[in-house]
Amino acid sequence: MAYKKVCVETVVRFLRDGGMRPKEVIWEDGRRFSVDRLKDVARVPAHVSSVLPMRYRCVIGGQERALYFEEEYQRWFVEVPE
Repeated sequence: MAYKKVCVETVVRFLRDGGMRPKEVIWEDGRRFSVDRLKDVARVPAHVSSVLPMRYRCVIGGQERALYFEEEYQRWFVEVPE
């Protein structure tokens, strides 16, 4: 399956220990989705072109979703099927 990268605006909470946690994702059309729960954070390759991003496995609207952060460009993205 082929994927495309969609950059998304993300509301983030910065923690005292230096970590960060996504709290809300704002889609291209302005729809907002709350992050209900964060399952884990790991540096893993994405299906799309990216320099080894941090993957945040989140529960959004009752469904598990992967939200990626690219440190090099300081941006968040999701992968969507083409």
